[in-house]
Amino acid sequence: MATYHNKKFVSVPVHDADSPIFFTCIQEGVIVRATYTGEEIQCGRFVGMLNQHGELHFTYHHVNTKNELRSGEGRLFPERLSDGSLKLSGSWQGMNGWAMESMLCYSQTARKLKTSV
Repeated sequence: MATYHNKKFVSVPVHDADSPIFFTCIQEGVIVRATYTGEEIQCGRFVGMLNQHGELHFTYHHVNTKNELRSGEGRLFPERLSDGSLKLSGSWQGMNGWAMESMLCYSQTARKLKTSV
């Protein structure tokens, strides 16, 4: 099972207008908490639980640069890469009826990461 404790991740922009999001995780048993920020996010938090397959089910909330509060839920599926780093793929959806969006993150040690952190 993937371990998230003290790991840092960065999202890979899915759309041209997207900017990376930077996550710092803490894990206590099956509970994973994270803080996150990005070019359009002032302050964000998520909390989730790992299931028996290592999938992370989470809820999130953040304040964007327009001072709007956003929240939702999502799922991430871990994959261990050959260099030992983690790739997380999955999706999230806002609670205000926003469409489901895909998400891809790499631990900061991943060689495939093209975004400077």
